[in-house]
Amino acid sequence: MEKRYLKAIAALFVIFAIGLVGFYAYSAMYGDGLEKVMEENGVSEGEPVWTAPLDYGDGYGGSLLMGIIGFFVVMLVFVGLYLLVRSRKRAGHSQ
Repeated sequence: MEKRYLKAIAALFVIFAIGLVGFYAYSAMYGDGLEKVMEENGVSEGEPVWTAPLDYGDGYGGSLLMGIIGFFVVMLVFVGLYLLVRSRKRAGHSQ
């Protein structure tokens, strides 16, 4: 893959990350569609069947930090997979 494509992909990642933070900051004060419908109809949320091992937190800071960590973990996984596939393709061409 050419360097300009990698630069474009990296730029898209950065734009997405910044846009996601902006979207979260804007939409955090409003409930999602399900929350609004439940609230309008007087239905309360039941007890969870399963809880995740990590919590996003109740505040903006904790949610933002977990989002940033998650973003970089996913990005590192994709970069690792890309490097693995690229090295296998190169190894296959040299035989």
